[in-house]
Amino acid sequence: MPHPDHEKNRAAWNEMVDLHINHPEYRTQEVIDGGSSLKRLEREAFGDVKGKTLLHLMCQFGLDTLSWAREGAIVTGVDISDKSIETAEWLKQKTGLSGEFIRCDVLDFIGVLDKKFDLVYQSYGTHCWISDIFKWAEVVAHYLKPGGTFYLIDGHPIEVLYMDPPMSYFAKEPERTIGQPDYCARETKIMQEQVEWQHPVSEIVNALIKAGLTIERIDEYNFGYYKVEKDWYSEDGGHFWYPPGGPTDYPLLLAIKAKKV
Repeated sequence: MPHPDHEKNRAAWNEMVDLHINHPEYRTQEVIDGGSSLKRLEREAFGDVKGKTLLHLMCQFGLDTLSWAREGAIVTGVDISDKSIETAEWLKQKTGLSGEFIRCDVLDFIGVLDKKFDLVYQSYGTHCWISDIFKWAEVVAHYLKPGGTFYLIDGHPIEVLYMDPPMSYFAKEPERTIGQPDYCARETKIMQEQVEWQHPVSEIVNALIKAGLTIERIDEYNFGYYKVEKDWYSEDGGHFWYPPGGPTDYPLLLAIKAKKV
């Protein structure tokens, strides 16, 4: 049975596709024109991906997925949003790149595809949409080949302490919002209900360990991955962002690299 709250998020992400596909922060035209949406940290984490199979979980409309394909990877992208996957197929045609896109809730993915991957990737604004982080980790481990590498880079869970109003770092109940301004097209409110879950770093790490993965690195960064407010600034062409006071005294990004041995 589909998770009812995940289905609410599916409807919300279907609503957001048109807002995001042509927004400059998404670099869609740059990717169509032969560029990449990938940032420095994920490139450094995986290194040379030529000829490697790569599974991109929660891929939205596949800009990063296709950017990995442009780097030489053999890519598969998975996302819960119907419209995102339709748009990913359109982008695949526009770019002339190869890749497979599958519409599926990440927690229901085991058994949908009979394949293992050299690399599993998940990034930026995704882990908060997962209701069961332990089941998610099982999906990651299931689709990795022995010796394969998983890389997650996302907003740091500690960010909730600095929200207005702040949330508990250890919150057990999900946050539910209706009419929330879109994080990208800020003048537009998303009228579908959105449901987000808080996962402390320890929970994410322990889930991956329980699933049988070996943690290789955990990194934290004092810059963010998108322009949170109009006065945030970037020093690398719009990939990573700082608030007006500069680098923060607390982490804004979390990266975890793990291996299946």
